[in-house]
Amino acid sequence: MLKKTIPILIILIYLTGFLLSFPYIFNNFFGVEKWESIRNIFEYGIMFSSFLIFNAFLFKNRYTSIIAVILCLFLGLNFLISVSCYFIYHSGFNVGMAISILESNVNEAISMSYMFILPGFLFLIFMGLLIYSVNYLKDTVTFNFRYGFIALLWLIMPFTFFLKHRYVSNKGGGKMIKSVYYHLSDFNTALKIQEDISMIKKNVPVFSIKQIQPGIENVILIIGESERKQNMSLYGYSKKTTPYTDLEAENMMIYDRAVSPAGITNLSVPLILSSIHPDEFRYRYDKLSYNIVNLANQAGYNSFWISTQASAKGITAIASMAKNKKWVSGYDEAIIPELKNVIQKRDHKFVVFHIMGSHPNPCNRLPDNWKSENMDCYDNSIKYTDYVMKDIFSTLKNTNSIVIYASDHGLKIQGDKLLHIDSKESTQVPFFVWYGDKVPAAYRITGRDPKLIQTTYIYPLLMKYMGLEVPQHYKNEENKYLNLNMKSIDYEKLTD
Repeated sequence: MLKKTIPILIILIYLTGFLLSFPYIFNNFFGVEKWESIRNIFEYGIMFSSFLIFNAFLFKNRYTSIIAVILCLFLGLNFLISVSCYFIYHSGFNVGMAISILESNVNEAISMSYMFILPGFLFLIFMGLLIYSVNYLKDTVTFNFRYGFIALLWLIMPFTFFLKHRYVSNKGGGKMIKSVYYHLSDFNTALKIQEDISMIKKNVPVFSIKQIQPGIENVILIIGESERKQNMSLYGYSKKTTPYTDLEAENMMIYDRAVSPAGITNLSVPLILSSIHPDEFRYRYDKLSYNIVNLANQAGYNSFWISTQASAKGITAIASMAKNKKWVSGYDEAIIPELKNVIQKRDHKFVVFHIMGSHPNPCNRLPDNWKSENMDCYDNSIKYTDYVMKDIFSTLKNTNSIVIYASDHGLKIQGDKLLHIDSKESTQVPFFVWYGDKVPAAYRITGRDPKLIQTTYIYPLLMKYMGLEVPQHYKNEENKYLNLNMKSIDYEKLTD
C-alpha cells in the first residue's frame, strides 16, 4: 500500500513546488480567478503524471533509463529553484532571478552555498521519491495505446498551449509555453535578454554633447553592493558603522532619500549607467550602448573599469566599453593600489570601481582580522567598506577629484535574513558626492538633500562633473522602478 502512495506523494510535492514559484495561483483560489487557478494546477498535474509514465517506459530498458535519469535530474533542479526561492528569498521565481543565475560565477555560488543547505536536502528527497516512483511505475504500466497517449501528454500539451496562445487567444500579450519544467520559460526569456544585451558591444553611439566648462580631472564612481543606508551611521544608524565617512560629511553632498531603480545588481547597474528607460529595458537592450562609459570616451576622458566582482554578462557588456579594464582578486581594499596607479596618469580620467561591498555572504567579504569585531557580519561589512573609503579619501584629498558613491540596491530584512526582493525597504541606498581639495568652487556643492531621488541621477551628475551640458529632464524625475518580473512600475506602488 505504501508503495502505491509514493507516486501520489511525488505529484503533490511537485505541485507544491509549482505553487511556491507562482504564489499568485494559490492566492487566486480565494478570488474571482479561482477556477483558472484550479485549471492551472490540473494542467500541471496532468503533465507531471504523464512525465512519470513516460520515464517509466524509458526505465524498462537499461540504456534508455539513462535518458530518464537525466530528465528527472533537470526536473529536480527545477524543484530546487522553487524551494530555494521560497526558503531563501520568500518569493516566487522570475526572469530577474533567472538572469542572476545565468550571470553568477563559481566564487559567488560558493559564497552563498550555506543558504542552500535546506533546499539541497529537499532536492535530494524529491529526487529519491521521483526515481522511486518512476521505477515503481515501470512494472505497472504496459505498452498500449492508452498509456502511450498519456505518456506523450507532457510533450503534446506545451505545443497545444503554444498554438492556442499564438492563434486563438493571448491574454498576456507575450510568449508563454506551459511545460512540466515550469521555470524553462523564464530561462528562455533571460537568455534572449542576454543576447540582446550583447548587442551593445557592437553599437558605439555618437552622443550629442556640449562642453560648457573644464571637467574635473578625476571623476570616480564607486558602485557599492547590497548596502542598506539604514545600517550606516552616516544616515543615523545607532552603531558606528561609517566612522571615517562621517568625518567627511561636511565635505560631501549627501542624498538622504536615495532609492535604486531595481532590486538586483544585473538590473539596477545598467539602469544607473545608461540612459535607457525602465519602460524600454525588456525590449530595447541595444539602447544600453548609450552608457556613461561610452559618453566619457567621447568627452575625451580616459576610461577605467576596475572591479573586485567577477564578470556578469550584462554589466560586463558596459564595462567592456572602457579603454582600460581590470578585474582584481582579493578583498575590496585591493582597489586602492589600482587607484594610486590610475591617478598618476596626466589626463582626465573617468574611473568606475565595482566593489563586493556587502554582497551575500557578507562574512566572506571580510579579511580575517575584521571578523572578530563585536558586530555581525553585515554591519561589519559596511564598516569595512567605510575603511576602504577612508583610503580612497586620503589618496584623493589633495587632487582635483570627485568621488560619487552609491550602492546598486539595498536589502530587506525578514527575521534573520537579508533579501533581494521588490520593496521600498530594499531600495533605500547610500548616495553621496565627496570632493578633493582642488575641485573648483563651481563644482563644490555640499550639504544634505532631503528630496526623494533615484540613483539614475548619477548619469546626468557625471555629465556635469565632466563639464558637459546636462539634459533639462532625465528619467530619474519619473522615479520608475524595474521589478524582478522585468516590468516598469511607479516607485510609489512598491510595498514597504
